[in-house]
Amino acid sequence: MRTIAIMSPKGGIAKTTSADTIAYILGEEKGKKVLLIDADPQGDTSKAYQRYDPEGEGLSGLLERHRYVGGGFDTSYFIEQTDYQNIDIITANGYLMQTDMRLRLEREKTQIERLRETLKEVDKQYDYCICDCGRLLDMVVINVLIAAEMVIAPVKLGGFENEAIYNLQEQLDDLCELNEKLHIKGIITMRQKNKTTLEFEQWMKEQSGFKMFKTPVRRSIVVEKASMAMKPLPAFSKNSVAVKDYRAIVEELLGE
Repeated sequence: MRTIAIMSPKGGIAKTTSADTIAYILGEEKGKKVLLIDADPQGDTSKAYQRYDPEGEGLSGLLERHRYVGGGFDTSYFIEQTDYQNIDIITANGYLMQTDMRLRLEREKTQIERLRETLKEVDKQYDYCICDCGRLLDMVVINVLIAAEMVIAPVKLGGFENEAIYNLQEQLDDLCELNEKLHIKGIITMRQKNKTTLEFEQWMKEQSGFKMFKTPVRRSIVVEKASMAMKPLPAFSKNSVAVKDYRAIVEELLGE
C-alpha cells in the first residue's frame, strides 16, 4: 500500500478537493483499492463521502483505542465502506483536536508512530492510502507524515502561497530524520490563464526547486458546487475541466 498525504498550511486552495478527487479517480476509474483517511477535524472528506458522524470514532479511535496502544480493537474496526466499491474511509470529526492534545501528553515514542503501525494490518488490502491532513502540523498530522512516503501539496500561485510551501518543506525536512522516504510534490490548483499566473507557474516548475506535477488544475466553479453538494468532484461533474486535470495528475502518479 502506498500512503500519500495531501497537505497545505494554507486554506482555500483545494486541499480536500485534491484528496477526495485523487482517491475517487484511483478507486472508481482505475480500479485501485483505496483507503481514504480524513485527518482534518473539520471532517470535510468524511462529509464529501457521506460518512460524517460528529459522535463517531474514526481516526480518533484508531489512534487512541487500537490494541497497539493497549486498546481492544483492530484497524478494520475503524474502517467504513463508502458508496463507492473500491473506496473505504476512516472518518474524522472535532474529537481529533482532543486526540492531538492526548498525544502531546504521551511521552512514549509510539505517540508519532501509531498510524504507521496500525496501518500495517491492512497493508495488503489496499493499493493506496490517501490522507487529507489538517492545516496545522499537530500530532495527528505528524502521525500521517510518519506513515506516508509522499506529500502532495496543492499550491495556488501567488506570493504568500509560495512562501507557505517553502515553510512546509522546512517542516518536512525535520521529519525526514524520522521518515527518510518522505518527499513532497506540488500541484498547482485554481489556475487562471493570465500573464502573471503563467510567470509564477514557470518559476515554480523551473526555478523554485520543488518537484511539481506537470498538469495544473484549472479553476472551475464546479469545485465549489461539488463542495456545497457534499460530493466528490468527479461524482458531481465527471467531465469538468478540473476533473480532467486531476485525471492527468493521477496518470502521472500511477507512472511513478
